Amino acid sequence: MQPTVSIVMPAYNRAHVISRAIGSIREQSFQHWELIVADDRSTDGTKGVVEELARLDPRIRYVRSERAKGPGGARNCGLLEARGDYVAFLDSDDRWLPRHLEASLDTLRRTGAEVAFALWLERHGDIETNTFDGETEQRLLREMGERFDRDGTAIVFGKGLFEQFLRMPRNFFQLNTMVLRRELLDQVGLIGEEHHLGEDTTFLMRFFDRFRIALQPEPHSVYYESDDSLYFFCDRRRIDPDALDAELLSRFEALGERSVAVRRQLRLQVERSDAIGESARRRCLRGIDYGIAGKYFTMAYLAKRDRAKALAYCRRSLAAKPHLYALLLAARLLTGRSGGSRMLRRALDLW
Repeated sequence: MQPTVSIVMPAYNRAHVISRAIGSIREQSFQHWELIVADDRSTDGTKGVVEELARLDPRIRYVRSERAKGPGGARNCGLLEARGDYVAFLDSDDRWLPRHLEASLDTLRRTGAEVAFALWLERHGDIETNTFDGETEQRLLREMGERFDRDGTAIVFGKGLFEQFLRMPRNFFQLNTMVLRRELLDQVGLIGEEHHLGEDTTFLMRFFDRFRIALQPEPHSVYYESDDSLYFFCDRRRIDPDALDAELLSRFEALGERSVAVRRQLRLQVERSDAIGESARRRCLRGIDYGIAGKYFTMAYLAKRDRAKALAYCRRSLAAKPHLYALLLAARLLTGRSGGSRMLRRALDLW
């Protein structure tokens, strides 16, 4: 008898794109699934679109989330409705490639892992890009394959992933490609609902070093740029940080504050974790502090035409971790130079 996968899809005002995401589920080569669309109290026609699709396919269920506003609350609403042997996640503005579920379940069976992840493509307008084809990403994948176990193409992690994840310059783990045994939720709990960004990262990190995890080094999903996305609202490789308009500047500032809040949450997670030793803990905490400092430095640089605000961000950056870039930027601001700097731009963290 084949297992069933419960797919949790949070949605808020996604009437214009949710059919694409649901269509990619209906096109899966593995067909033993149920889809729970957890509507975060949309004000558009999301409910009508989903209910019409549910009339065509009874595996689709619409539920209205009454939990905390935001993606964490909506996902938890869906998780509490899940009845399958496995759980998977897909955002309502993204899509899966056709063999995602079949390949992930096969990887779990073959490797004995309890959680599977895969890579993803990015879509900006009509352009679809595999950002993991780069030299740095391929090197990091090779190094992980050498340090940890391999089973076929999959990289299999036992202990050590928690620290590896925190120290990697590139992220290879995303909730949209995660497939796990539903029973694991009894041990790790639900997703945090206090942040509207990064709650997925703090959730998946709870599985690291506690369970056997397999990473499939090929794309299984497509991550779409969207004007109303909390995170993926522009192509960061193409923007000029010295020429942001007021709206984009405001969005990067809000994103930076949320990102710092998530990193502080990660810091607490590392402090409390029994998965790593003391020396590794110190290394991880230093890395997180550098990350917080880098975020505040980036916010300071982007806000450099508002000297008071930029200097306030410089002070926060230096309080998190003293570093040369924040000192140099503060000196430029104090001497009345608010223009761009090629050297300082190299240290920006727009991600």
